[in-house]
Amino acid sequence: MDIDLFLQRIGLQSLPDSPMKRLRALYAAMTKTVPFENVAVMEGKSISLEPGDIFAKVVEQGRGGYCFELNGLLAHLLEQFGYRIERLIGRVWASGAPAPLLTHMTLRVFVEDRPYLCDVGFGGGTLREPLPWVTGAVAIQGPDRFRLDATDNGETMLSRLVDAEWKNMYSLLPCPVRSQDYIPANHYTSTHPNSHFTQGLVAALVTDSGRVTLRDRLFRTVGAEGETERELTTFDEVVQVLGQEFGLRNLDLAALQSRLSYLFA
Repeated sequence: MDIDLFLQRIGLQSLPDSPMKRLRALYAAMTKTVPFENVAVMEGKSISLEPGDIFAKVVEQGRGGYCFELNGLLAHLLEQFGYRIERLIGRVWASGAPAPLLTHMTLRVFVEDRPYLCDVGFGGGTLREPLPWVTGAVAIQGPDRFRLDATDNGETMLSRLVDAEWKNMYSLLPCPVRSQDYIPANHYTSTHPNSHFTQGLVAALVTDSGRVTLRDRLFRTVGAEGETERELTTFDEVVQVLGQEFGLRNLDLAALQSRLSYLFA
């Protein structure tokens, strides 16, 4: 991996020497510059998990991705810096499914033997910084509140405080997995008709005071001044928002317009 080119992509010129400060700097910069998005899926493209392909897409082509791509890229970067990493897989409960499949990738990163949950690929609920792996403790991250809890079946649940109520986001299996173990989950996520990512356009990015999200035609901004929503009325508006708000470029406009035709029928 060309680390200098990656740092340029996420807007960093240098990094702290301290392992913890370096991890925080990389994490924060990545969540604010590399969007969570499924545009390639909506373009009808296959999603490769090969490190070189992810680097080319995210860094060289200025695109984003979802958990397998973004956390996969972060994992390879951190390994080059010498961090000890465990790759994890989990179930997304935020979807409301009664028995979610194993379709989410996160990382457990160790700094001075202390574990942290790192996840730069969970859309509108993405952690703003590495989360200490301590169950039962509430972690304050800017305007957000998160908590890890042990479940009855041995998994670890991440929850987020929303409207004064703790909402389950995803639960993680206790055992680490290997990179190749994500292949079936990635195939399902990017191709199956029941997958959230094949049913409509999604994009999300962390900001200093909140988040920006796009779901099909609904563009939403959450910040210090409150929330705003705007419904996009044309395909050109969608492309404009993807470029201006999420920094996406090199889009296959013909394929994307064809796949999104249902939005403006």
